[in-house]
Formats: sequence, structure tokens, C-alpha cells
Amino acid sequence: MSEWKTLRQETIEVGGNNFIEVNLKQPPTGENLLIGLSKGWFTEDGQKRYKTNILFSKEKKEEIVKAINNIGNQE
Repeated sequence: MSEWKTLRQETIEVGGNNFIEVNLKQPPTGENLLIGLSKGWFTEDGQKRYKTNILFSKEKKEEIVKAINNIGNQE
């Protein structure tokens, strides 16, 4: 059975013991790289535990970044 490959990964600590992880994934078929966003927390011994995640195509990246910027710039 083929597995997903994580090509790149960045973790952003967002307060308390919570984090958001951004990663670039390659599916088992090897085509159509996907960007993943995961939400989780660190255990007392520093291990990551995940609550939820979402994957989207790289083509949607600019649209998502634009939406985050628009929301973040509103007062």
C-alpha cells in the first residue's frame, strides 16, 4: 500500500499548547500536490496530537491567502 509523503512542513504555535501545521503533501499517485492545514495540541511530553485537518490544491493557495489577508485587515 502506498502512503502520502510530506514534502515540506511548518508548525506555528498559536498559544497555550496549540499549534497549526502547514504542509505540502504528495498523494500515493504522485500527482497533484496538495497543501494541508492541521490543527492540534502538544502533549505534556511535547508530542503532537491532531484535532482536524484539511487538504486543498495548490491552485487554491492564493485565494485562501487573499481571504485571510482580507479578514485580518478588517477593523
